[in-house]
Amino acid sequence: MNLNRTATLRLIRYGLVALGCILIALYALSRSLNYIHGPTINIFQPINGSAIASSTVTIIGQALRVNSLSLNGKGVFIDEAGNFKETLLVFPGMNNITLSAKDQFGRSVSKQLELVGVN
Repeated sequence: MNLNRTATLRLIRYGLVALGCILIALYALSRSLNYIHGPTINIFQPINGSAIASSTVTIIGQALRVNSLSLNGKGVFIDEAGNFKETLLVFPGMNNITLSAKDQFGRSVSKQLELVGVN
């Protein structure tokens, strides 16, 4: 196949446009994957099933891709990175704590935390 200068330049231009479109599509896909996954809740402290000797416990964690977060039905403040920190009373015996999160598309997720109060 013998290409002249104009045909070669046209082929290069079409190839670059196609490559640009592919890169834009891949970038859009990578940015939207987080929204496809939905909300997540990670609890860093305390560990589920822990025995708590004090009358209060501080729950520290991170909620990703959420619009609202609640702890036992009460709203919890989250910062821009999704981090939260909330202090609760611990009663003697089993304490069940529920964290619920909802994203902008109405999808929700809940995490149960069971703590044993040893007073």
